[in-house]
Amino acid sequence: MEKKEQLSVVMKATSEIQKHFNHVHADALSRLQEVKTELFELNIRLDELTRTKNLYFINRNHRKNVFSPIPADDATNQKENELEEKITALSSRKKELEQQQSEAEAQIRETEEHLRLLHSAQLAASRLGKDPSFQSDSEEDDSFEFVETDAPSADIAAHGEQILLLDAFDKTYLATVLDKRVKLPLSSQTHRIATLRRLLTTDPEQAKLILDEFETQNEHLLATLQAQLTRIEPGFDEKQPIGSILDARIMKFRDQHPEFVLESSVQLRNEGLVLPFIRTLTMLRILEIAFDNIVRHSNANQIRFRVQISGSVVDVFISDNGIGIPENLMQNSPWYSSLHRAEQMLFLLDGRMQISGSKDHGTTLRFTLPY
Repeated sequence: MEKKEQLSVVMKATSEIQKHFNHVHADALSRLQEVKTELFELNIRLDELTRTKNLYFINRNHRKNVFSPIPADDATNQKENELEEKITALSSRKKELEQQQSEAEAQIRETEEHLRLLHSAQLAASRLGKDPSFQSDSEEDDSFEFVETDAPSADIAAHGEQILLLDAFDKTYLATVLDKRVKLPLSSQTHRIATLRRLLTTDPEQAKLILDEFETQNEHLLATLQAQLTRIEPGFDEKQPIGSILDARIMKFRDQHPEFVLESSVQLRNEGLVLPFIRTLTMLRILEIAFDNIVRHSNANQIRFRVQISGSVVDVFISDNGIGIPENLMQNSPWYSSLHRAEQMLFLLDGRMQISGSKDHGTTLRFTLPY
């Protein structure tokens, strides 16, 4: 086996191991987030029970005095005992969760170190591959060598075709909107301007009505153009920390949809973290798709949203309490659907997406995105 082939085997193996640790890292992040969520809810419950217990203690003892103590009744004692049992059980569960949290955090740190070493190994192998001594084992043959690239696999070719189709679909949609909702109304306004000029002197009242129609039509045109600009524009400052960008999106959704209870959690190792532009844009586009589907189709009123960014992976989890999704949704939905669009965007950046749901548990969408 030539040196180039040996190096290729090493790089391929390194890449596969890196994928494995990326999945392990993402799973550990997800488990850590679940533990933290349960701990948060448990601490609230513990606080409530402790306050209730203290209230019983005050009510029982404020009537006592040194000279004529009033014993507590059996019902009060029983209630206090029940509260104490619940507090003990929750405290025990809290210790278990804190242990699980420590183990998950340790695994994340260990996995991040593995990923760092693998990344260094890939860089070293890449530099080594450019060394002239690895170009060929033969020192006698200095002639030009034509390197034939491998044809793309059927899977990659299918993804490529789908991505090109989505791009063509977007351009066709935009052209149709601009033609029907912008160009055509503007053309009709141009023809009516001549009539308006004449009416300004002959029939001012009729001219005023036409001006009012122009004003209404212009409002519709501006709204249409703004909707298309929103589809095209990134809508964020690429120099901003990702935490600030996500907080702004969460607040915007809450303002636009007060009918939903949105529980959110954004956890970062570095509060000032700025993601690469295309990674941030992709994440926000997929979030728009997920929230739009919930608003339009889920019949839900509660949403749980969490983002955890640590190491080299963005882990996003969105769930609702709606009606769930049909079986084989991705297979049965049209190729241009928003979820297919999200899947292809993630494919381009080596991300992953999972979606599941039922009538009892609503819909859950999770995606991971390396950066």
